[in-house]
Amino acid sequence: MILQGNIRANGAELAKHLLNDRQPDPYQESFRPFRVGNERVELAELRGFVATDLAGAFGEVEAIATGTRCTKPLYSLSINPSQPMNRDQYARAVDRIEEKLGLTDQARAVVFHVKNGREHCHVVWSRIDHEQMKARHMEFDHQKLREVARELVREFGHDMPKHLGEDRGTDRFKEGFQQATLASLSQEARSGISPEER
Repeated sequence: MILQGNIRANGAELAKHLLNDRQPDPYQESFRPFRVGNERVELAELRGFVATDLAGAFGEVEAIATGTRCTKPLYSLSINPSQPMNRDQYARAVDRIEEKLGLTDQARAVVFHVKNGREHCHVVWSRIDHEQMKARHMEFDHQKLREVARELVREFGHDMPKHLGEDRGTDRFKEGFQQATLASLSQEARSGISPEER
């Protein structure tokens, strides 16, 4: 299961991309200019919005955000399962992700796409807390998504992808710290004293 999320602005373009079944994503165009559109698009849920359409819902969020300092009031997530999931599993996954990211009870939209015969899901939340008129902070969201993805893979009985099962945490930085830096090599060349001797 691959979970990719990011904070975003420009709700009109995001809504257009999520609902258009044959238009390339403008944010991905430079990487994949010849992308084929989706075979099927379904707006499955709009929760917490006055508007009944996706563009209107994202417009609401952006209008409310003008009362804050937030310039990217949306959090967009894609759920790409490695194995097929039913709608109950998607619903459980969305609720768990929402809780993990601290977006519980925020307005959200859920859109399903079918591309090349595979179904995947997009969820977009409002980051704006209406009561406090502040944006919810999304610190460490990528690490939180990795954690919840591992939990969901185990819960649903899917095969654990290699990249997801290996989380070395802070150990991933040790190799870089153990390598000699250009500055330490230069100092060794000038002084004749190795870093270990220093």
